[in-house]
Amino acid sequence: GYDGEAVGFDSVTLNKTEEKDSSTQTTEFAESGVSSQTNVSKETGSSVTAEDLNAQEEVLKEYPPPLLTEFLRRVVPKMLDQLEISDKELLYNSSDSDEEEVLNAKLFQEIKLSDLPGMAGGDQSRCILDMSWSSAGNSIAVSVGRFQHKNWCVEDGLIRIFTIKRTAGDTFVRTLDLTEKSCVTKLLYHPSVSALLAYGTGSGEVVICNLSNLDAILLTSPAGAHDSKRVTGLHWADPTLANIFLTMFIMSTGKRRGASDQILISAGCDGTINVWRVNASQKIFENIICYCLNGSRNMNGVNITCFDFIKTYPLRPSEEKVADDIFVVGEASGPLYLCKIKTYQPIVDSKCVDPVYEVFQGHIGYVLDVAFSYQKPGVFVSASIDSEVRIYDINQPSPLKVINIDKSVSCMSWLPNNPSVIVLGLAKPDSQLLQCMSDRRSGFKW
Repeated sequence: GYDGEAVGFDSVTLNKTEEKDSSTQTTEFAESGVSSQTNVSKETGSSVTAEDLNAQEEVLKEYPPPLLTEFLRRVVPKMLDQLEISDKELLYNSSDSDEEEVLNAKLFQEIKLSDLPGMAGGDQSRCILDMSWSSAGNSIAVSVGRFQHKNWCVEDGLIRIFTIKRTAGDTFVRTLDLTEKSCVTKLLYHPSVSALLAYGTGSGEVVICNLSNLDAILLTSPAGAHDSKRVTGLHWADPTLANIFLTMFIMSTGKRRGASDQILISAGCDGTINVWRVNASQKIFENIICYCLNGSRNMNGVNITCFDFIKTYPLRPSEEKVADDIFVVGEASGPLYLCKIKTYQPIVDSKCVDPVYEVFQGHIGYVLDVAFSYQKPGVFVSASIDSEVRIYDINQPSPLKVINIDKSVSCMSWLPNNPSVIVLGLAKPDSQLLQCMSDRRSGFKW
């Protein structure tokens, strides 16, 4: 039976087995470490006591003087705020003085054109039609011709180029004459390529001349541009504007753009504005788009006198962002046409398009110039032979301000480094600085 007790005994096996244990090293392994000190820091300090300051007065024995910290804490923030306000007022506003401020300028050189026939007056009188500085600043191009023609222009046009020469005492010297079969009404150097000169003629031609290679063939617009009528304006596009038109060119043609492609814009008195793709090295001169103002409305052609494109800056605050495809056009009878680059109406039986989307209340006479502000988004100014300067915002059809000038105005330009000052050329002849936001004027006499 089972008595509940465990029984134990030794168990011995009769078969013998051998047990082996071995190990191998397959690869050699080594470990090493190197440390370095990359920089060294050192701290020094100093302290000063009232005795070190040789204080003579009782108040200087405490350093800093009592209540100084509290005084600075109260005063410094207010001073900084006031300085910030003063800086803004200095940039945008003028003083309250009613006295006329006269600025003086020194005549550098008077260039004579008396050797040309007709410059002295008479029935066949000739005058300077246009001029342009090169971007290098050492050359100036002058167009000479007749200002008015009874019918078609049959006069020979002349462009005379003057360059500063050290051998002539750092004065302008005549270096080149370019002739055309009709008067050269507009000419304009490229803003960055100083050897590239564009000009338009009285017969509607637009020509590109590379002054660094006078043996090269001149690039000329196709026949019939601007309906063979007078070219009234030229404009080299800045990189931002050029990218807009080159993108339009790629989308419409499927062609690739060249690295040195430039955009030239020309306007004519027939109411058309042509945008040209230009590449002097590859001999390319082709039309991207032709705008015809009021072409879709079956109205009379617009006699374009001037135009300008809006200035855009990507880093502007969001509240100052404006559309980047707007341009304004001035006309001989006074209206101002607001147009869009990429939004337009087709014209029946024509390759041109109508870009006009709004007409602003304009002048009562010939518009001499229009120009968008460099720093005020969407603001532009116009000047007319009625001696009025008008300031507009693209979002408001009526002018923000109308300024009457007591002398005849001949030309106008914004001052680039000040958002509210324009320079007027007067017929006396004088120049005048006009602060548009305050009506303050200062004469500029020669």
